[in-house]
Amino acid sequence: MNMLSRPGTRVHFVLLLCLWTGLVCLTTVSSTYAAAPRELKPAIYTFSPGPEFQFEFQERLIEAVPGDILELKAGTYHLHSGLNLVTDNVTIRGAGQDKTILSFKNQRDGSFGLLASGDNLVLENFAVEDTSHNAIKVLGAENVTFRGVRTEWTDGPKTTNGAYGLYPVQCRNVLIENCIAIGAADAGIYVGQSTDVVVRGSRAEANVAGIEIENTINADVYDNVVTNNTGGLLVFDLPGLPQKNGRHVRAFRNHIFKNNLANFAPKGNMVASVPAGSGVLIMATDEVEVFENRIEDNRSFSVSVVSFLIYGKKLKDPHYDPFPEQVYIHDNTIKGGGTDPDGELGLLLKSIVGTPLPAIVYDGVTAPSQQKGEQAAKTRSLTLANNGEVGFLNIDFSNLTPANIATGKYRPSGDLAPFEGTQESLKPVKLKPHGAPELSQNTTLNVYYDAPRKLSELKLFKGNGADQQPAAGVIPYDLITTLFTDYTSKHRFIRLPPGKQISYQKSGVLEFPVGTMLIKTFAYPKDMRDPQAGERLLETRVEFLESTGWYGYSYIWNDAQTDAELSLGGGEVEVDWIHADGQPRSTQHLVPNANQCLSCHSHHDKYVPIGPTAANLNRMFDYAHGTENQLAYLKRNDLIKDCPEPAAIERLPAFADARSGNVNERVRAYLSVNCGHCHSPGGNARTTGLDLRYLQQDPAKIGVWKTPVAAGRGSGGRSYDIVPGAPEKSILMHRLQSNDLAARMPNIGNRIVHQEAVKLIRQWISEMEATNDEAAQ
Repeated sequence: MNMLSRPGTRVHFVLLLCLWTGLVCLTTVSSTYAAAPRELKPAIYTFSPGPEFQFEFQERLIEAVPGDILELKAGTYHLHSGLNLVTDNVTIRGAGQDKTILSFKNQRDGSFGLLASGDNLVLENFAVEDTSHNAIKVLGAENVTFRGVRTEWTDGPKTTNGAYGLYPVQCRNVLIENCIAIGAADAGIYVGQSTDVVVRGSRAEANVAGIEIENTINADVYDNVVTNNTGGLLVFDLPGLPQKNGRHVRAFRNHIFKNNLANFAPKGNMVASVPAGSGVLIMATDEVEVFENRIEDNRSFSVSVVSFLIYGKKLKDPHYDPFPEQVYIHDNTIKGGGTDPDGELGLLLKSIVGTPLPAIVYDGVTAPSQQKGEQAAKTRSLTLANNGEVGFLNIDFSNLTPANIATGKYRPSGDLAPFEGTQESLKPVKLKPHGAPELSQNTTLNVYYDAPRKLSELKLFKGNGADQQPAAGVIPYDLITTLFTDYTSKHRFIRLPPGKQISYQKSGVLEFPVGTMLIKTFAYPKDMRDPQAGERLLETRVEFLESTGWYGYSYIWNDAQTDAELSLGGGEVEVDWIHADGQPRSTQHLVPNANQCLSCHSHHDKYVPIGPTAANLNRMFDYAHGTENQLAYLKRNDLIKDCPEPAAIERLPAFADARSGNVNERVRAYLSVNCGHCHSPGGNARTTGLDLRYLQQDPAKIGVWKTPVAAGRGSGGRSYDIVPGAPEKSILMHRLQSNDLAARMPNIGNRIVHQEAVKLIRQWISEMEATNDEAAQ
């Protein structure tokens, strides 16, 4: 393997070596890539622990061909950054969940262990330990198998542990079997916003929630062991998410016992409200069948069925149904619970009805529109049958008020009769086989093979490019509000194919012709107080459009600043400078690997550019011939069609210029440019339901009074993304100010807090006005 290491620079070129020499890193087969780069055949590759594993394995994930099997020999693999996989039909296989261990104990980049989005994914027989946030997240994939995988935080239950162990979200056709999840500060096995799921034969222990099925449609959870968690099995439905109103969940033949662990979730997260000693907790989900389980010795609530309203959270989603309906609990063995209730509700009920609390507790809250008579029997919230001689309590939560308690008007009911009966059993979930590999779909790898090794081969600059002077046909440009990257300066360029034009778009990124290249060089001025002192070029990112879509990769500049070399596998550049305040600073600039680029540039699972919208380009620029509006320049040179005059085009406010707009407009522009590419309906953070695009005008969708989703310790102990008038209570402020890998946002490209943004956004939230009702709460 070849690793280039120079003073002040650490760059890894393992994949580069693979592509141009025909070698394959630590593989069991020979590569034919150099001789026949278009002949892409799946193969088996074997890896062993070692100091270069982080880069070798990530580069193989980038190179992966549908059908590849990546085998990890027994041993402990030490990683410092998260791994990314986007290729379909890949299998990652270890020697056993206690033999092959991927350890992230010293993680310094990425908020996950493995982030995957390819379809037909198989992960089996290995462990992921001690990640900063989520252990394994699979986003938006179809046909996913976790088999014999263990996730664990090895120092025991701590608030600083990552949130989720196994985390498929917005996936379809998911199998989780024979897995183990230990120590998650949210849920060990978490299935979110997914469809057609089976969780079986697994063990969840010492998590806040052992197994959580959230906003999911069609799930079977059976033959699992769930013990020593705060809550054993949670079936939740939450507001504000793209997929809401989950339903059709069966939980059967599970052993759910002694889930009495003190709740160690970070405050502000939904699971932080779960009482220690919760066996099965069903919240706001319809069509849930719980049967043939052994539910034992859970000290607060053996089984509880509640509405979302019981948690006292603000509800701003008009399309969300907060009431559970058609919940059928039957033929379970329940014993030994309710002896030492935890939490505010548990302690209150203890004072009213004593202990042990009845085995099945229901909050009694139903939809106001629920009809009486035969229709009600079909859609009623709860039906119970054949659970043995167990107690029941309808706590009548709607009337549980201090005044009613004080006056004796509050009377919870233990009458089981209205809820006894039967319902039609739900149908089993049927999973389909994984699809066969389709090599023709992997256009990206062919593009990587064609990539020039040196930036100079692209002929983008005059001379060696050290002064970033564009060559003929390369157009410099700038943006009004830019993406913050640790105070780097950026040089931006467009190269259009000869005779082709850009098509104007009123909103979104301009429509570029096939053959377009977008270029962005990152640099640090040596002294930010003195532009004449020069700068250090770090990397140049190149995006280009082919008939099959957009692609991108990075070139890292050498120390001599004479050229830059392709680095598909990413890298780091050590750099120091004098900041604007006269103080010396230093950092390790992160160059993303090719798969990480997709984390920000993915929109509906396709690569898209960020930045060059008409509104963000509508500004003056100092060209060689003089100063001119950028859109006017493009029009005058016949490089854009159907473009109105610049005066008729909306202009994005400049975050750093108080003259360009009010505080709200400037902050919204900043959040749109820096966060909106992920936090949007088609972005990689779409699962949160947060939409930070400039065009979004719904306060709830930009985070006002929005409860967090999958935040873990990223919530900072706060309950809402934005609390009007209270930046100190807003999760958004915590994430912008944090250096914690599990909290900081954006989580790629930033290692330094943007203090100017923090100041303005704090002012923005402080000046927000709450309604009288909100202020009172």
